Amino acid sequence: MSRIAALLALSLLASGSAFANVPDPVDVSGQARRGQAAVIAQGHAGRRMADGGRVELNSDTAASADLPLGTTARIRNLRNGRVAMVRVRDRLPASEGRIVSVTPKVAGMLGMGSVTQVEVAPLAVPQRDGTIRLGSGTRLTGRRAYITDPAR
Repeated sequence: MSRIAALLALSLLASGSAFANVPDPVDVSGQARRGQAAVIAQGHAGRRMADGGRVELNSDTAASADLPLGTTARIRNLRNGRVAMVRVRDRLPASEGRIVSVTPKVAGMLGMGSVTQVEVAPLAVPQRDGTIRLGSGTRLTGRRAYITDPAR
């Protein structure tokens, strides 16, 4: 439980400006979803991501078409049950037919090939009003978390 609490705290501190540029089709409900996951290609290393950072292939990063930037989520490989925690830092085109792309590090943790069926369960989802909604991955779906001391 302490690892989940640490990830939630990181989400609270890091997501302050993440929802300022959130497009309308973004799902802030915190509900789990199932679909295809793909691995971010080696050629994307160093490219700029939607959150302003650079793609690091050895990080716990994901790209999503419909989760807000700054979301912390649990991804479960539906074929083997392996789980990994990620932070959504980039956008995917909605037309590509997958719900998430992950770095090779995360793909290795999940034991996945190039494309795999997964379940994405959000833990902490930044809201447009500056709060954080706890997602289905926490079993506290819909509750809100507030930043009380952003200096910590």
